[in-house]
Amino acid sequence: MTCSYLGILGKHRMKIAIILPTYNEKENIEILIPKLEVEIKNIKKHDFEILVVDDNSPDNTASAVNQLQKQYKNLHLVSGEKKGLGVAYLRGASYAIDKLKADVLIMMDADLSHPPELIAELMKGIDEGYDLVIGSRYVKGGATPDWNLRRRVISKVGNSFARIIAGMYKIHDCTSGYRAIRTSVYKKVNTKNLSTKGYAFISTLLYELFSVGARAKEVPLVFYDRKYGDTKLKSKDMMEFFFNSFRLRFKSSKRMIKFAAVGGSGIFVNLGIFTLAKNVLYPLYGRTNMTLLASSLTGDEISIIYNFLLNHYWTFRGVTSKEHILKKLAKFHIVALTSVVINNAVLFFLHIGFGLTDVVAKFIGIIIAFIWNYLLNVKWTWREKIQ
Repeated sequence: MTCSYLGILGKHRMKIAIILPTYNEKENIEILIPKLEVEIKNIKKHDFEILVVDDNSPDNTASAVNQLQKQYKNLHLVSGEKKGLGVAYLRGASYAIDKLKADVLIMMDADLSHPPELIAELMKGIDEGYDLVIGSRYVKGGATPDWNLRRRVISKVGNSFARIIAGMYKIHDCTSGYRAIRTSVYKKVNTKNLSTKGYAFISTLLYELFSVGARAKEVPLVFYDRKYGDTKLKSKDMMEFFFNSFRLRFKSSKRMIKFAAVGGSGIFVNLGIFTLAKNVLYPLYGRTNMTLLASSLTGDEISIIYNFLLNHYWTFRGVTSKEHILKKLAKFHIVALTSVVINNAVLFFLHIGFGLTDVVAKFIGIIIAFIWNYLLNVKWTWREKIQ
């Protein structure tokens, strides 16, 4: 079915549910709801419902919504226990589909970062026949004017993780929470796969929507920082997001699993050779500090050769290339060295810059270096299209 044909189908009058997850957003919600009501009145071809999904906010956000309901009959409230952004969105989506009979779900932040004026553009994309329309900060016309350099770096790194590591290359902004989704496609998603509770839910849902064949479009989003209240993004959300990106990548790539298995076995090869060299080979020439270094380097080198050969004849078996095997081995060495640099750079960046413990920071560095190792070897050493 072509997009143009879907566009014709999409021109009938639809029920749109705008889902707003909230926790301590009383000041923002009192400003946002009237703004939304003004905007949706200008979109006359569809019917809109506004659904606030509040996590029992102690600042009485729910009470503010109750007051606004006296003025706006299309305003709804669902309250529940605070379990994270993802859980709130799932609760809201279920209510919107089952109770409000929504044809389209619009997910947006309640902190005034997402301009209500963009709803018309999101719906224009739906009317054109797209299943998913994303407000994007990283397409032409999109921007983050309030962000400092640190915030920009964090967002760019996170978005790159979702695009490259989770395999969602076609979308420029995989971490945007402002999106319109056709419910007919959302219903195809197995919500049991949406196990992430926090910020990672945004990229997980995107991945699952693509898995069921969603046709996507991006429209420019100018994203402003919240003016009232505190950000809900915590360190644990960042951790969940990064690890979830790896989970999605492993889920979609058998080759990457093989590469990981080879790397894991290579650790034992490295340790075995190191022990053998330290206790048997080099002591013949006397025990010194140089013996320890030589043993370590011997273990490193043999494990690199071992990893290369196993990857060449198993992980990348069938990949055609005219390059000589020794040239590939040289490339493999270079990639390994850059991985060491990345590993340690991440360690210091997370430990010093964000206060993570050195062990946790080191572990994340190892994982990131591994992903870099895999991607660069695929694209450069074996010159194969990433799966």
